[in-house]
Amino acid sequence: MKTILTALLAAVALGAIAAPALAHEPEERDYAQYFGGYPSFEALYQHEYAGIQHGLRDGSYSRREAGYFFRQLDDIRRREAYYRSRDGYLNPWEGRDIQARLERLHDVMHEAHEEGHAQQDAEGDWSHRDYGDYPRR
Repeated sequence: MKTILTALLAAVALGAIAAPALAHEPEERDYAQYFGGYPSFEALYQHEYAGIQHGLRDGSYSRREAGYFFRQLDDIRRREAYYRSRDGYLNPWEGRDIQARLERLHDVMHEAHEEGHAQQDAEGDWSHRDYGDYPRR
């Protein structure tokens, strides 16, 4: 029992000492959590790609809009590849740049998606609704 208590106290003391050493500035949080470099943005790219496909399927994006979004996503991917080609990783500025570009694209896509549904609603096209989601009158 005494060894368990001693080990527990040692762990708590170590945590109290290590916690301030791990603190960092909020704007560096994303960069620092990956020990000196951003990971791949692949999951975000896949999310945006799936969003474009969803918008095409449900009719909220025209083919032209979807093509624009695909090109923008491809441009961001190429920019990330260029940044990484120079030194093998993304520095904090480069990582924030890619992240900001993805967030802007996401916001534009989201707005276009909502506008597409609003237009469908105004025209009486309810095909984008999920099963059981009926208009309220």
